[in-house]
Amino acid sequence: MLMDRAFLNPQAFPEKYGYRHVIWASRSSSVATFPGLADAFATAESSGLDSDWEKVHFHVSVLSQAIGGAATMMAEVI
Repeated sequence: MLMDRAFLNPQAFPEKYGYRHVIWASRSSSVATFPGLADAFATAESSGLDSDWEKVHFHVSVLSQAIGGAATMMAEVI
């Protein structure tokens, strides 16, 4: 259960209330895994705007921090 908490980020999806998990999406999302990154990438790819690509970079950063936190937590157990 503590491992799953490493992947919760309440600020990752400011426009979608209730989405906090950066790896798995709820059933209502169109993408099952990495919902923030997938949505941001699809938007940036279709628009080509720099501001949309910045959102992609933001979600990559959120994911890398979450994975790093989970890895640190596992290192303490192993």
